[in-house]
Amino acid sequence: MQAFYTDLTADEAYYWMYSRQPAWGYFDHPPFVALMIRWGYSLFPNELGVRFVPVVFSTLTIAFLEKLIQPRGELKSFFMLVASVGILHFVGFMALPDSPLLFFSAAYLLLYRSFAAEPDMRKAFFLGCVAAMMCLSKYHGVIIIGLTVLSNPKWLVNRYFWFAALVGLILLVPHILWQVEAGFPSIRYHLFERSREPYRFSYTLEYVLTQLFVLGPVTGILFFVAAAREKATDIFERALKFLFWGGYLFFFLMSFKGRVEGHWTLYTVLPGLYFAYRFWTKGEQRKRVLSYVFWFSISLIIAARILIVVDFKDEAPSVLADLTKPFHNREDMLAIKRVAGDRPVAFMNSYQKASLYTFYSGSEGFSLNNIMGRKNQFDIWNAEDTYRGRTIMLVPNYDIKGFERIPGVSEDIQYVFIENFQSFSCIRIDVSGFRQMVEAGDTLHLTLRLTAPADRHLDLSANPQLPVYLYYEFFEGGRLLKKVKVRPISNELLNKPLSVDVVLPEALPAHLSLSFSLKAGWLPLTINSRRYVVL
Repeated sequence: MQAFYTDLTADEAYYWMYSRQPAWGYFDHPPFVALMIRWGYSLFPNELGVRFVPVVFSTLTIAFLEKLIQPRGELKSFFMLVASVGILHFVGFMALPDSPLLFFSAAYLLLYRSFAAEPDMRKAFFLGCVAAMMCLSKYHGVIIIGLTVLSNPKWLVNRYFWFAALVGLILLVPHILWQVEAGFPSIRYHLFERSREPYRFSYTLEYVLTQLFVLGPVTGILFFVAAAREKATDIFERALKFLFWGGYLFFFLMSFKGRVEGHWTLYTVLPGLYFAYRFWTKGEQRKRVLSYVFWFSISLIIAARILIVVDFKDEAPSVLADLTKPFHNREDMLAIKRVAGDRPVAFMNSYQKASLYTFYSGSEGFSLNNIMGRKNQFDIWNAEDTYRGRTIMLVPNYDIKGFERIPGVSEDIQYVFIENFQSFSCIRIDVSGFRQMVEAGDTLHLTLRLTAPADRHLDLSANPQLPVYLYYEFFEGGRLLKKVKVRPISNELLNKPLSVDVVLPEALPAHLSLSFSLKAGWLPLTINSRRYVVL
């Protein structure tokens, strides 16, 4: 019922877009989330279909947990613990990569317990299969496998372990080949592009504070107490300890590189529940604590689950409307559709709104990305090629004077129609002659090459009202410091060396980078080159 009556969130709509174009990989995620949605949506072409397989997976995950923990007469306490974890309620019906990750992680732990006790080829084969499915669900699967090996390094000289590794690697080959062919977009995004901002202590502080409650609202604290107090009695429980504490340590260290999303440690709920059950069911006093936590948590969770179904934007204070807005997007998208008609709609730097629009309007939406955002799956799909030369409706993500506004939605939405739309983010700008070590005010004498895709015919002069210019810009972390117009670009300059002088700022900040872009008329600068770090 929750899956059917709750509007899709932005990320769910984005993954639904994945499912419409099956592939062995996507810009920021491996492919299983798309396959999962495709299965369900083929049965029910609505919100329930998008979420149908996650509902099945979450139910099976709880069944696997019960088999893993083996409650033995304390089934009530087991379900009180599970039901007290708020995030499980939402992952339990939402179409997110975390759903298959938890499902396959629970299956992996069940198989690993048997494999650790008595390894053989059959167990190794299935363990390798499930390990690969974890990685194809979410890249966090690599962390789970790595921590498992660290918990018992002797596996590195065990032939059954290497057989399992070989099976898993074979199953991952199609995804690896996709990454190679696409230029490793997921690796570049997660390891380099995601953390452009300089480090802030708030990143680490936020991570530490949220981890106390992300598995809660209160239950997560019980997990930490239990994991600290309970001792590991065998190889399997030692692995659970490594998975729990190692996962938190890994992302704690990652917080020094950039902001860490609170739910990235979600898989720790599995070892957390294992140790929490064992610790908090010993003695009546601990059971009473568990009971108090359950009733407090379940009251808040049920209230939250009801609130996200009801649209409060007209009947409630703005705070409540703002909190539940991520679950109420249908009316906004339909309001845009009424103005756009049959014309495709470009959402500036928003794959989320483009996906929501496509789902709820049944029309074409795409993300038009510029230097103030980042690339996403719409770039891999070459969305701008599909709509180049057509009349589109553009919805900006910042206020632009003179644009029309759509009335009757939860927030002001501006728009403009563009005839003969032209954009050229598909042109790649490569730089030679760049040097990192510079002085303030230096001039860099660089050679650029603007490479157009060989399989596409581009005409930079197709719309005289949107002439194309070359720019370079400086960023401090993610903040734009300066942009400089260099010269107009014509068709004759494509695929040829082009000399450009770049004048560095008079003061060099600590985190300075340089990039090159193209600008079509008044449209913002597109992302055409990588960022070159200046030291």
